[in-house]
Amino acid sequence: MKRFILAAAVGTALAGCSTGAGEIFAAQDRTIEYVRVFDIKTDAPAPAVVRAASEGISRNISNATLATPLPETAEVLDQPGRFKLADAPGAARGPSCDGATWTAKARPDVRGGQDMHIVACLYAYKTGYHLDMYAGFRKKEGGWLEWPRRATGMVLGTPEKFAEKTMLDVVRTIRESTKAQVALVEAKPDVSGAPWLEAAPAGTQVSKP
Repeated sequence: MKRFILAAAVGTALAGCSTGAGEIFAAQDRTIEYVRVFDIKTDAPAPAVVRAASEGISRNISNATLATPLPETAEVLDQPGRFKLADAPGAARGPSCDGATWTAKARPDVRGGQDMHIVACLYAYKTGYHLDMYAGFRKKEGGWLEWPRRATGMVLGTPEKFAEKTMLDVVRTIRESTKAQVALVEAKPDVSGAPWLEAAPAGTQVSKP
C-alpha cells in the first residue's frame, strides 16, 4: 500500500510539473535586451571624453571595435542624436550609430549567453553628450539543466550581470575621468538606485578570454 501511495504521489507531481506554465522539463531560448541612455555634462574636451569611453568598454571587453567617425558637419547639434535599432528580431537587431562622435561594437563570448551583441554610441551636442548603449543575447531557460545553470551563474556570473556591468563601466569611467555630471535618461529594463554614480569594481570581468 505504501509503495502504491508513493508511486501515485510521484506520478501526480510529475503530471503537475509537465502541464501549463509550470512545465519544468521543456527548455527554451529567450532573448534578453538591455538599453541604457545617459546624459553627460562635462567641461572636459571631446578627446578626453572619447578616451574615457574607450577605457570604460575595455574594462570588460578587450577586443571591441572602436571608431571615431568624422562628423558630416562642423556644426554642433542643439539636441543629441540617438541610435536606431534594426528591424531584425532579438539579439540580432543591434543599433546603428549614425552621427555619433564615438562608437564601440563587440560580440563577447560570455558564459550562459549566446550571440551577445553590445553597441555603445556617444553623441555630442551643445550642452553635453548622450551615451546610448544596447546589449542583446539569447539564453537557455527551463529544462533539466535549469538548476545547474543557476548554480554556475551564482559562481561564475550571468550574461545579464556582464551586460549590465559592461554598460555601467563605460559611463562610470567617463564620470570618474572627466568629472562629469551623469543622469539616466532611459533604461530597459528598469534599474534600481544609481549604480552609475558608484566606483567601478575591479577584477570582476566574466567574459571568456
